Amino acid sequence: MHPLSTALILLGSALWLPIAVKFSGVVRTGNRMAFIGNQAGVLIAMAGWLVSGRVWVAAVHAIWFAAAQGWFVVVGKNQIRSGV
Repeated sequence: MHPLSTALILLGSALWLPIAVKFSGVVRTGNRMAFIGNQAGVLIAMAGWLVSGRVWVAAVHAIWFAAAQGWFVVVGKNQIRSGV
């Protein structure tokens, strides 16, 4: 594996994994900084997987990126509107 890809994967994963574990709380509270950190970490890790040539793993990260975006925007707005 390329050293750059390893560094990107480690950095990105260290950023997004702890946030992803508690993502429902991030959505519930509307914590935008945590959300941005999650999304940035996913993009960094995805870039690392692309540099290493593992497109399928990068695609899984892209799916999480899109799902998290939708979850934060749609569910977060509904929770704020309903007062939950």
